[in-house]
Amino acid sequence: MKPYGLVLAGGGAKGAYELGAWKAMKEIGVTFSCSVGTSIGAINSAFIAADDYDGALNFWNEISLDKGVRINVALPDPENLFSAKNLPSLFKEFIKNGGIDASPTKDFLVKYVDEQKVRNGKTRFGMVTVQLAGMNPVEIFIDDIPEGQLIDYLIASAKIPGVNKTGPGTDGYIDGGVYDNAPSEMLRKNGYNRLIIVDISSMKGIGHTKDFSCSEIVYIRPHNIDELGAAFDFDNELNEKRILLGYYDTRKAFGYLSGRIYYFEGDDFTELVHEFGADACAQLENLAYELGLDKLKVYNKLEFMLSLKKLYTDKESEPKPEEEAGGFYENFLRRVGNYRTEKEYSQAIAVLDNLIV
Repeated sequence: MKPYGLVLAGGGAKGAYELGAWKAMKEIGVTFSCSVGTSIGAINSAFIAADDYDGALNFWNEISLDKGVRINVALPDPENLFSAKNLPSLFKEFIKNGGIDASPTKDFLVKYVDEQKVRNGKTRFGMVTVQLAGMNPVEIFIDDIPEGQLIDYLIASAKIPGVNKTGPGTDGYIDGGVYDNAPSEMLRKNGYNRLIIVDISSMKGIGHTKDFSCSEIVYIRPHNIDELGAAFDFDNELNEKRILLGYYDTRKAFGYLSGRIYYFEGDDFTELVHEFGADACAQLENLAYELGLDKLKVYNKLEFMLSLKKLYTDKESEPKPEEEAGGFYENFLRRVGNYRTEKEYSQAIAVLDNLIV
């Protein structure tokens, strides 16, 4: 298999998804000629350039908010740094110290990122940041990063507003996502036309372009970006979910799993489409998602249909409040409002009603 150029988007704690994607690609046998990223994507790209999956896994197992910033006051909402509840405390911290102390970030990265492995690896490393003076974008490869300054540049790429000045030299920097959060063009204009893009954020940046003409693209992104949680929520259990989602989505992107929202073994979803039709299968997956069918597993077609049938039947038979007439389906349609109609799910309901259990 020819190597790809890899693009890893920024997104804070959501970056655990990229670790799961990398795990799947390692198993499949995908290799990279170059890996570039922004913010947490730059940090993950450094691990990939060093070919240090174990180091990356340890990094994600140990990461927490207090490993990145030091705040000397108790936060009402410690899992979501920039939530409205925290703003008064953060403002006091900023006034008192001229910004939030981000020095723990460097100590944490030094512990896990081996600069020499990044420099000597077979995969070329690159990243994006932005100089505050003039808001100048900086797209830089490892060849142009001075010896001993890789960690400083990684911090510059991931620098959030309000933290003390960090980064290389005396220039101020800000998160590279302001310019390009998924820097595919950085690879394209350097001659890389065979790309894998792992996208974990709705933000793209003011300089982001999406020219994929005459190129080969594998695009990996969650069905619902909200499933990845908040960018500053580094909860270990949520990170495990993010890693698993990235793993399954990547296997799906390379054809080892099928399905749109859910994950099916081999060609099982294609067989469902042939049996019931594309519209009905899309409705079945959407209905399963609305009903909360477990998404973090791989189904065969029979298991999926029986699980959905049981879930739907159980919901229909649940006792309803006196003021809520009708079954689950009628109330579901009433709840979601007029932007969905009964017709949109009629085929799925017909399939389930006729399914022999």
